[in-house]
Amino acid sequence: MITENGIWKFREPDGETLFRFILAGDVCPWRAGEEMVESGRAGEVLKPLSSYLNNAEFRLVQWETPLTGREAPIPKSGPNLNCKPETAEIVRQAGFNAAMLANNHTGDHGPDAVLQTMEELHKRGLQTVGAGKNLAEAEVPLTVGLGGKTVSILNFCEHEFGIATETKPGTAPILPFRNRRAIAKAAKEADFVIVTLHGGHEYNPFPSPRLQELCREFADAGAALVFNCHTHCPEGIETYNGTPIIYSPGNFYFPKLFGRNGLWQYGYLVKALFDKHGVYALELCPYHFGDEQVVPLEGEKKGCFFRYLETISEPLADPQRIQALFEAWSTRCGRNYISGSLNPPENWSDHTDDPGVVHRMLGLRNIFTCESHNDMVRCYLSLMEEMRIPQAAELLPLIDSFQNPEWA
Repeated sequence: MITENGIWKFREPDGETLFRFILAGDVCPWRAGEEMVESGRAGEVLKPLSSYLNNAEFRLVQWETPLTGREAPIPKSGPNLNCKPETAEIVRQAGFNAAMLANNHTGDHGPDAVLQTMEELHKRGLQTVGAGKNLAEAEVPLTVGLGGKTVSILNFCEHEFGIATETKPGTAPILPFRNRRAIAKAAKEADFVIVTLHGGHEYNPFPSPRLQELCREFADAGAALVFNCHTHCPEGIETYNGTPIIYSPGNFYFPKLFGRNGLWQYGYLVKALFDKHGVYALELCPYHFGDEQVVPLEGEKKGCFFRYLETISEPLADPQRIQALFEAWSTRCGRNYISGSLNPPENWSDHTDDPGVVHRMLGLRNIFTCESHNDMVRCYLSLMEEMRIPQAAELLPLIDSFQNPEWA
């Protein structure tokens, strides 16, 4: 399916290739990246990928952190990320054209930092999509001209923290019916639509049935390509009615010190090859990153990665298999979310202005509002109701083996 050169072809092109469009996963140049920039070596971080990156007409990256010197961490569950504005030089000097901002960290330091992040990227020549001064602006597609065609890019994220409202800056949320209308509208106005999402289950090599259905629905609405990220590990690829769907490329450059698993530092770049009908092939570039550089995989390790990607892509064609894998995942992670969030402080309702109480309660809030967290908890409780938890958990060793492959 994937050639030695990383080509995943879905069909033969009709005529010439009109343009090549690169999509990259999560970037947060935390600490080590800041040190690279401060020492004048920003251009070295992605330099090993230059031959791949230079051979494209447009490059889009998932920017996973605010850029502000005025830290004002919002109450939330999970870490409040932030990087110095100068770290944007890492992607600018590598030739990236635009940044996706609809994610669960853009709003980590409040509405003002959202606008500052956009400003810092814009003044370095990067366009942005997925965030804005209010909900209407955050939802506006980014439209560019490529190969004589117009390409409209939409960017949405799950409901964690930092979502825009009608009056507050923030990110564009996943609202399936509203998003579908926006995609259909963009498909009428542009030649091609690319839908980019931020959601799913961290560290899970397989998407949930809900996320797969959502991506397929957006393909049916008119997307020529659907791209999802957030999981911090590679997930598979499928074609659905002629539309390629990338479920997660993994991290791109995220040299942080906590949360690493076996695949934290591995991922793949996606180069979509467009002809006059849409995407006819993907050219994939697998890589590994350390603190200072992102380096393409070569030789046997590259072959191992491609075989791995093909293997985790196979269940995408089998709804029952995806359901079974998700149920297994939920027996562990759904249980953990319940255990970690359903223990409110004593008399919590009398102390809703206490920052410590608020912080503990926001884990519970995240279960209700974040689609992927809610998926796992509902699944776990349903398995409990049906007394199927032990049977569902039988696939956990298989998932564990994919989380920590021998070659990583």
